[in-house]
Amino acid sequence: MALLIPDTLPSLETVTGRFVLAPFTALDIEPLARLLGQEVIWSQGFSDSEARPVGEVELTAFVERRFSGLQIFSVYQKLPEGQSRFVGTTGITSYDGGTECVKIGRTVLDPQLWGAKVNHEVKITLLDWLFSCGAGRIECDVDARNQRSLSSLVRFGFTAEGTRRRSSRNLQGLWRDFVILSLLTEEWPGLRPRVLAALSGQDAAGLLGV
Repeated sequence: MALLIPDTLPSLETVTGRFVLAPFTALDIEPLARLLGQEVIWSQGFSDSEARPVGEVELTAFVERRFSGLQIFSVYQKLPEGQSRFVGTTGITSYDGGTECVKIGRTVLDPQLWGAKVNHEVKITLLDWLFSCGAGRIECDVDARNQRSLSSLVRFGFTAEGTRRRSSRNLQGLWRDFVILSLLTEEWPGLRPRVLAALSGQDAAGLLGV
């Protein structure tokens, strides 16, 4: 099956119905900038290759530079009476039709929902959709210092393939190493029941950390 990522992303409901993934639009720039204004997100090593933006103008410019133009989903939490609220983003940073490889990233979630299985649930929906589009390999890279994210992704089912050493400099000019992780289409059918069980609380060890 050839990889075919549509130019316009669909809207996807997660397996529990708690969240909806919808195409990121200009209307989401402001709420994402507000999320990125929280210290706790940056304390996890988010984007330390450049200075942390401060204030509404800098945060908005950061979002426009780093998120606009990519195929990114906004994550909305469904509320009573048909309402919803923006709680973050995730999506595609690059893909290659020849190798059927899709690189995912730009995941930012409201810290108020950390520990509520949101990232785990969103990842299931994103992976289901990408594999249905013909992806053969889903790839992500994580700063080697971020052991929390690395261990969470491995528990979820990603394989750590190796480290891309001396990959880029951080704000202080020091070189950063990145761990490359992947999940293959052949692995997903056998893995999916386990990650669903973890989501329902039957296997908490498999949950993604955020």
